Amino acid sequence: MNYKILLTLALSFQINGVELPAYEARYSYESDEINIEGIRKFSKDPNSFNLSFKAKNLLASMGFESIFLIENSQIISKNYVIKVRPKFVNRDQEITFNYVDKIISSYGRDAWEKPLDQAKKSADPMNAQIQIRLNLLMGMQEFTIKLLEIKNGGIEDNFYKVIKNEPCSLGENSYECVILKRFREKENRETLYYLIPDLDYMFLKIIDSGPERNQKLELLEILSLG
Repeated sequence: MNYKILLTLALSFQINGVELPAYEARYSYESDEINIEGIRKFSKDPNSFNLSFKAKNLLASMGFESIFLIENSQIISKNYVIKVRPKFVNRDQEITFNYVDKIISSYGRDAWEKPLDQAKKSADPMNAQIQIRLNLLMGMQEFTIKLLEIKNGGIEDNFYKVIKNEPCSLGENSYECVILKRFREKENRETLYYLIPDLDYMFLKIIDSGPERNQKLELLEILSLG
């Protein structure tokens, strides 16, 4: 672990006794359709947390942003926004969680409206990754996250289990990685998460594979931590 990371580890968010540092890092995203590099950022303003990924190349750009709260180590979703260019691919979408009117609304490519059950708090595809890190920091080896299906507003249980540890590297630094596997009952799809305990379970890579889609997100460089 380099000096910069050691210095900034003290600048962490205190979340119900669990420390989770802010960060900015460069990641690559690969899928069957596109290969692109961008910046992932986790930050906090006075009212909420924010996790985003913004990427651009000569042909396209994409942006994903999740705004949420954390109470009792539990994610409370507020907004989830997708923006993809060129615009003709029609991939823009915004999902809003209205806790006053108890409605989840989606605008854009997949438009729908669903009742919001506050007793069944759900994560979006991005902030679920923060929930994963919080759960692992609290010592959980198996857990369930209720994940919002952005196409139709359904809520589905996703099951996670630590399956093994293995050596991994980031640049010149060597670490011991935890490998977490996600199980989804209704899909013939496998998702593996490689996380670094020494960096508060920061994601080294996520590999998602199935008959309809293959994609990988991989950490290339930590720009700031803390």
